[in-house]
Amino acid sequence: MDASAPRRRGYRELIALVAVQSLGNPMSTSFWLVYLVGPPHALPFGVATLVWFLAFAIALAIVPLYARGRPVRSTPSMSLGLGAMVLAHLSFAALPAPLAVVAGAAGFGVYIPAFWLPLNVLVSRETSRGNRAGRMAGVTATFTIVSVASPAIGGLIAQAFGYPVLFTVSAGIVGGNLLLVRGLAQREESFAYAIDLRRTGARTCLAFSGQGASEGLLTAALPLASFLFTTAAVELGLLFAFFSLASAVAMYALGRVSDRVRARTPFLVLGPALSVPASLLAFLAVNRDLGTFALANGWLAMTSVIAPSFILTILLDRMEDALPAAIGTREVLLNLSRTVALGAGLVLLAAGAGVEVLFLLVGVAVVLQALAR
Repeated sequence: MDASAPRRRGYRELIALVAVQSLGNPMSTSFWLVYLVGPPHALPFGVATLVWFLAFAIALAIVPLYARGRPVRSTPSMSLGLGAMVLAHLSFAALPAPLAVVAGAAGFGVYIPAFWLPLNVLVSRETSRGNRAGRMAGVTATFTIVSVASPAIGGLIAQAFGYPVLFTVSAGIVGGNLLLVRGLAQREESFAYAIDLRRTGARTCLAFSGQGASEGLLTAALPLASFLFTTAAVELGLLFAFFSLASAVAMYALGRVSDRVRARTPFLVLGPALSVPASLLAFLAVNRDLGTFALANGWLAMTSVIAPSFILTILLDRMEDALPAAIGTREVLLNLSRTVALGAGLVLLAAGAGVEVLFLLVGVAVVLQALAR
């Protein structure tokens, strides 16, 4: 083998990219809604939540453009996604709140498919049936473990220097990850994505829909409900960090256990079964008792991540010969359900419902995750 030839990106290099992104993004995005609904902007909850609704809708529109059967080069795509994310953070730092909603949503909407589609395929190629659940859980666990510190650091920065500085720092970290993507020794990869609902199967499609719906709802429910208890950036950051820690511990441990016992179905049932009462408790605790709210959402963070990694593992086991199609199908289902669920939440908020109703919708959505086969 020619020693001067570029080597492929391996699992460790990909995890490094996830780790840097997990530091730069949640540090800022955890506070987007808090920034919009707090003083001096004081946007209504429903208006502020449009940033996530529009982001998921834009991502939904972009995924089919990737899935036209033409090869898409991974490095330029990932670079595009990270560049869009840099602009999204900077828009919050520099633009008036209404414009930041639109520009931030556009940047995040491009980032989701442009960065995560190729990254997920690259990671999937580094797995086998014997280690797939653990390795795919490792990606999620890396994201959530690093995210434990990320919002806490973000809260400290916001408290000391203000939110615009926080958003600018996040933009710098994501920009550094863009340089890392381009600088890692690698061979050039390209993938032809597709959307294949038939091979995915109706039940797995519903399971991904449940995952996406709960994710979309929680992007609004967690920060807005936390804001009702405290507006202090440091305290909010510690709350978000606690939720991430609970999620990371559950994700990594259960991924390793699943690979040892080679069973996926029990975990698909376990996650939703434990998440439903957690969602109900969160609903009851909003704006009433901070301790109960933190307990409920720590519990929900631990249990709501159990099923999603195994749903993906089941799909990859079934479509090992067509990984880009598996990842493309998953991405379109996730963003469709995120958009629809958050749209339903926005309608309820506009009708006068409190933010706690979003946790009830989460409890309904997570049940669908148990359907994967």
